[in-house]
Amino acid sequence: MELFDNCLFSLLDELGFCESEEEMHRKKSSVEFLERLSVQWMLDVAVHTSPKLHFSNRKLPCRIMLQGSTALGVSCTSSDVDAVLIVPNFVDRDDFFISFPDYLKIQKDVTDIVAVPETLVPLIRMSVAGVRIDLVISRLSSPYVPAHIDFEQPLEDLYRGMDLVSVRSLSGVHLAQEVKKLTSGFPLFPRLLRTVRAWVSARAIGSYVYGFPPNIAWVILVVYVCKRMANHEESMQKSGFCVCKHEDVNTWSSGFMLAKIPDTQHPHSSSSSNGTVGSSGEHSLSCLVHAFFALFATWPWPHPVQISPIKVVPDLGILSWDPQRNMQDERDLMPIITPVFPNKNVSFSVRQVTKKIVMDELQRGLRIVTDILHGQAKWADLLERYDVRNHYRHFILLTLNAVSREELNVVGGLVDSRLRDLAQLLEDNAYIHSTRICPVQCSHSSNSTGTPTQLDSNPRRQWLIAMDIEPGPVLPSGGRGPRPVNITGCLSTFYQILRERDAYTNFGEKLTYVYLKRPQTMHFRLY
Repeated sequence: MELFDNCLFSLLDELGFCESEEEMHRKKSSVEFLERLSVQWMLDVAVHTSPKLHFSNRKLPCRIMLQGSTALGVSCTSSDVDAVLIVPNFVDRDDFFISFPDYLKIQKDVTDIVAVPETLVPLIRMSVAGVRIDLVISRLSSPYVPAHIDFEQPLEDLYRGMDLVSVRSLSGVHLAQEVKKLTSGFPLFPRLLRTVRAWVSARAIGSYVYGFPPNIAWVILVVYVCKRMANHEESMQKSGFCVCKHEDVNTWSSGFMLAKIPDTQHPHSSSSSNGTVGSSGEHSLSCLVHAFFALFATWPWPHPVQISPIKVVPDLGILSWDPQRNMQDERDLMPIITPVFPNKNVSFSVRQVTKKIVMDELQRGLRIVTDILHGQAKWADLLERYDVRNHYRHFILLTLNAVSREELNVVGGLVDSRLRDLAQLLEDNAYIHSTRICPVQCSHSSNSTGTPTQLDSNPRRQWLIAMDIEPGPVLPSGGRGPRPVNITGCLSTFYQILRERDAYTNFGEKLTYVYLKRPQTMHFRLY
C-alpha cells in the first residue's frame, strides 16, 4: 500500500497542495504584520475611548488568532488565511468596519480592502503583502484580551457577555484547536485532508456560497473517518471500508506496482513508525482515502455527521443545532455538525441539487479509488478537473462592470454571495433540472455573444450559470424539439434580491446577462 501512497504524494506535490516552507513563512509574516497594525490601531482607539487603560504582556490590547486550514497546518499555496481579531469590550462594530479599514488603507502593503458587514459572520477581506486574509472580529466582555485564552474553561465563563457574532468568530479558533486535539493520534490526518481538499477543488464542490459543503465540512468528515478507523477497526475491515489487509489489493500492489515505481522513497512518504503504513492499529493513506469514499458515498442523509457530542448552555441563550426544536435545522439536507459550542450545521446552504451533485461525486470517487487499488485507474483520474461545459448545454453569462477595483470587490462580492438564490429560482422551474455556478477568469472583455473582444481597462467579473434543461417533446421524426423556458422572472427576482441589499447600485445597468449555448462558452477560462 505504501507504493499507492507514494504516487498520491507525488501528485499532490505536483498540484500544489503541499505548501512549501517558504510559503508558510510568507503567510505567517503577513499575519504578524497585520497584528502589529491592529495593535497600533487599537491603542489609538483606546486613547479616545478608554484613556485610563494600561496594557501588559498578560493583558493585551488585541490579538490575532488563526482558524481554518492555516491553523490546522494544511493550507495550500493558493488558499486564503482565515483569522480572528480578538478585541476588548470598548471596541464596537463601527470601529471594526469603518475606522479600521480606513486605517488599513493608508498602509502601502495592505490592498484590496473590502468590508463585508452584512453576512452571517461579518468580515474584512484584504491582501497583506500579497497574502489574502479574511479577518473576522470577536469582541470580548473584558477591557483587555488575555494573552492565553483557555478553551477548557466552562463555556458560560468563556462566552459570557459576548454577542452572537463574536461567539461564532471565537468558536472558529476553538474549532481548529479541537480538531488538532481530536486528530493528535492520527499522523495521516493532514495528508488525508489534503487529498480530500484536492478532490473537492478539482470537482468544483467546495464553495458554500454556491450551495456546497464548505471547507470546514470536509475537515469534519475527514476527522470522522480517522476516528471510525481507529475505534472500530475490526468492523471497518469486515464491512470492506478498510482495505489494508485485502489480499487482492496487496498482491496486485506488490507485483504490478513494483515494476512501475522507482526504488527510491518519495520525500513525503513515511515508514510505519510514524503512521503511513500499517503497524498495529494504523492504516495507509490509500486505505483511508478508500474508507472516506466508502463511508460517505452511502451515508444515510439527513442523519448528521458528528465527531463530538452536542453541547447545550442554557445560560448563554445561544442555541446549538437541534432538529427537534428548530424547524430550520429539521430541514437541513446534509447536516455536518461542528464539534464545539455553539454546535452548528456548517452545510446549511446545501440544497437538493447540490446534495445530488456531491453524492454523485462521492460515488464516482469510490468507483475510481476501487479501480486504483486494483490497478485499473490512476490517482490523476480521481483528481481530474471538472468542466461544466462537458455536462451542460445551456448557459447564462452574467457580467458585472465596475468603475473601480473597490466597487468591483464590494458589489462583486455581493453578487457572488447571492448567486445561489438565482440557482434556486431557476431550479424551481419545472423544466430546469439543475444548475451549476462557475466563476470566469476575466482576462478579456466579451461582446453580447460571449466572444472575446479587445482588452478593456474597466474592471469586471463574470459568471457562467449552467442549466440542465429538459429536452422538448418528441417530434414525428423521432428527434426532440426545442424546450422554450422563460427565465425572465427568475432574473427579475434575483435583481430585486440584490437591490434589497444594496439600494445605491444600479444593478440593471452594471450587471448584464446573456444566454449562451455550449460552443459560445468554450473560450472562457473557468476557475
